[in-house]
Amino acid sequence: MAQITGAHRRALIEATVAEFAAAGYEGASLNRIIRAAGISKSSFYHAVGSKAELLDAVVESLIADVRARWTPPAPADFAGVGFWPQVDRMLTDLGALTVSDRALGLLGSIFYLPAAGGVDARTALLEVVRIWVGDVLRVGVESGAVRDDLPTDLLAAAVFGMLRGLDEWALGAAPPGPRNVDAESAASAASAPGILLRAMLEPPARADLARDGTHRPTSPVPM
Repeated sequence: MAQITGAHRRALIEATVAEFAAAGYEGASLNRIIRAAGISKSSFYHAVGSKAELLDAVVESLIADVRARWTPPAPADFAGVGFWPQVDRMLTDLGALTVSDRALGLLGSIFYLPAAGGVDARTALLEVVRIWVGDVLRVGVESGAVRDDLPTDLLAAAVFGMLRGLDEWALGAAPPGPRNVDAESAASAASAPGILLRAMLEPPARADLARDGTHRPTSPVPM
């Protein structure tokens, strides 16, 4: 596994993300990346041997940067009545990190590009996230905070797909870096994950109770 280190680390990461985000994996040019990073070809190819190796090294480097600032809670931390408060805290922390952490923004810009084939740093991280989401939901079901009328694996797949869809929606086609977002759009984007997660995961009776303070049957009463 190649590692990106040294004085040109940040410039190479920025140039790689910009190129892959703009041109996609197939269209990305190593020569353009080298020129944009301001390094020599000999230095570049001494550290990195291919396009796939470069993308993998950049993703691993950005993941390490993010992990240095934030670590996801353990699934056991979601047990009991603290499930939804813990979810809210996590979403708040991630929202703040998204605004302030350059590495997370850069990672998001290239994370969902079509895979080069085989297992890479992105697919490995996605698998870790899938397992973590499933474990958290099982804790939620055991605590009564998550519906148990659907298979947990199905719920995990739905949650994972929804969160990925929100990521892709938030990123859109914009290049990495600061973007002008009006306050209303920013507020909607920040509240969307919590709203959608509750709509998908809360037990139906609890969701009805939360809306108006009274319980309503979840199926019609025979007349």
